[in-house]
Amino acid sequence: MEISVLSRKILRELCTNSREPISEISDKLGISRYSATERIQDLEKALDLRYTLELSYDALSFSSIHILAVKFSKKPKFDELKSMLSKSRIVQFATTTKGDFDLLIFAVAKDKVEYVQWETALQLALSRYGVAGSSYEVYMTRMGFLPLNNETIMASSIKDTYKKLLTVLNDNSRMPIRSIGKKLGIDEDLVRYYMLKLEKNGVIKRFTAIVTKPSLVTNIVFFGSYTMREGLIDRIEYERRSVFFKEPDEFPTISEIQAMWSVGGSAATFEWGAYSSYEKGMKNLVEVHRRIYEKDSVTIKSAVIDQVVKGQMPIRNLDIKENYDKTSWPVELI
Repeated sequence: MEISVLSRKILRELCTNSREPISEISDKLGISRYSATERIQDLEKALDLRYTLELSYDALSFSSIHILAVKFSKKPKFDELKSMLSKSRIVQFATTTKGDFDLLIFAVAKDKVEYVQWETALQLALSRYGVAGSSYEVYMTRMGFLPLNNETIMASSIKDTYKKLLTVLNDNSRMPIRSIGKKLGIDEDLVRYYMLKLEKNGVIKRFTAIVTKPSLVTNIVFFGSYTMREGLIDRIEYERRSVFFKEPDEFPTISEIQAMWSVGGSAATFEWGAYSSYEKGMKNLVEVHRRIYEKDSVTIKSAVIDQVVKGQMPIRNLDIKENYDKTSWPVELI
């Protein structure tokens, strides 16, 4: 399906706020409500949109966030991985990959002890395949997110009423208030109150939409590590201003950059980009990064997402400049 510029703008509105009323979308874009509704329905069908939540892991008392990249001597069967990983509350997203590693897992645990216990158990369970795992702790999700599964939400520290509301919204964050109230057996005004409170307390960061059948089918992920050399600050500033923050007049169907995270371990950064081809992705994401930081002896481990084992790929269309988290930047770089 060829997606028009207008439909792309509607998609961006839904990714920015999936609860935005049809009337506001139509007024903002200067189209009729009927046209907006029809285009949204077309997007839902073509891209298999899922309305979900971007949540604060900290607010839910999950303090240990990790990405695990695994390389096998002998690759296990997909069904075995699916059976093993689908049972785990800690695994939010897992996918087989092709490249410098064979399996990528996004894991959320209550604390470091729980995470270490889970990772050790996983590596032991897969030991017959010759497992070499690299674990990276996520310090900051500057751009992008991964949805939590409902089982994890139910294991959080918040009140049960809030948990139930979050799981309903996690399945469909565009659901009307009346329908939510009926599903939970509570008054509509109380639903509104709870939702506002969850937003105010920072539990809900965004009502959002994700594309589960993206038209940009090549998804490349990489971890980067560096040697600190003089002038690094200038190179960082160049990358931020000239590469990631350049918004074209007609942005891609889905924003190319999906994730830019600060991580710890043997790497300093994790990035994810969605592209129309492998060649374009390597050129625009990996090779540009390698060229900018060549003076810093950059080491990049990259792979292409192959087949999702658990969870949903969180592909969205968001304005990078507006939504990039600058919290820990030195003032002079903002």
